[in-house]
Amino acid sequence: MSRRRFVTRMIRASIWTSIFVRILSRNAQAKIVEQTSYKQFTHGEADALAAWCDVIVSGARNAGVAKFVDQNLSGDQASSLLLLRYLNANDMVGFYRKGIIGIDAESHHRFGASFLQLKKSQQNEMIAAAVASKMQVWRDPDPNFFYFISRSDAVDVVYGTEAGFADLGIPYLAHILPPKPW
Repeated sequence: MSRRRFVTRMIRASIWTSIFVRILSRNAQAKIVEQTSYKQFTHGEADALAAWCDVIVSGARNAGVAKFVDQNLSGDQASSLLLLRYLNANDMVGFYRKGIIGIDAESHHRFGASFLQLKKSQQNEMIAAAVASKMQVWRDPDPNFFYFISRSDAVDVVYGTEAGFADLGIPYLAHILPPKPW
């Protein structure tokens, strides 16, 4: 075998290996996120928030949006990475909990089932109603504002990480690399 042929095969093999390893690591990260317990949310609340955010930004559930929000609610509000922190929210945990309750109340009112049990088209209809401020029973917190905040959380988790930048084909040029993805 010639040197050129050997090098060509090695390059192909390393590319396929790196793709395979990346897929495995993402699956492992998703499973780790799923298996962890929550400090502020119940598993039901976390599942509802993750489903809501996943409709807004595809991949948010697997990226760990519920864990991201839960961890940031559990720590010092001054060091929180949540957008809500900058909007002088007095009770951040209460805001998310009321939003999750509102999602399910509206879902039961419109469709007779929890948000998690809805068809994709019904979930999209709920998101559209929140954006248009056309919710029928959900009033607190304002559904449009809750959509805005939860969309920000979902975007942060999916695209605001080194892996998210790579998925977009954008170089991650952090001056100081973060110790963890979020």
